Amino acid sequence: MTLNEVITRFNTSAVQQNKPHMVARQSVKSSAVLIPLVEQDGQATLLFCKRAAYLTHHPSQLCFPGGKAEPQDKNLVMTALRETQEELGILPSNITPLGTLNIHATLTGFNILPVVAKLAPNAHWHTDSEEVEHAFTLPLTQLVDTKNWHIYELILGGKARQLPGFITPHGLLWGATASLVQNFIALIK
Repeated sequence: MTLNEVITRFNTSAVQQNKPHMVARQSVKSSAVLIPLVEQDGQATLLFCKRAAYLTHHPSQLCFPGGKAEPQDKNLVMTALRETQEELGILPSNITPLGTLNIHATLTGFNILPVVAKLAPNAHWHTDSEEVEHAFTLPLTQLVDTKNWHIYELILGGKARQLPGFITPHGLLWGATASLVQNFIALIK
């Protein structure tokens, strides 16, 4: 699947939205993530981060770049762009937002706006931030293949939960990030 095919499918999906979402100032749990599309060797890939192991919240988990809205963010799309620059050093000028998925509510009380974006071919990233251990890409062809997804039983908040997951060379992709990936895949199939 090429990047242009993915973008065309996303742009013609019924769920995808293009309007910026305002920051809900009364909610300290409003956040946004970038779902970065990257073309590598003619194939569409998604760029992920692995959080640093010493972090208090979500240590060593796989995620998209993103975080909580800050007062200076005009909207949640700007939150996603700012956080991506802070975490991976990707300049906003190298990011083209394509639209958003529906807001995703997490078990931990965050409302996440997923911003789908295309990275420029010359975009480079680093992991010099305190939050990111490393960054990596996964081909969409692997993520779209349902045989690569399995149900895992995890204990969260003292309760057993069954959640979908995808094993990567960098660990288990699960939780909110896995849900966002599956929501995006449903739009581009």
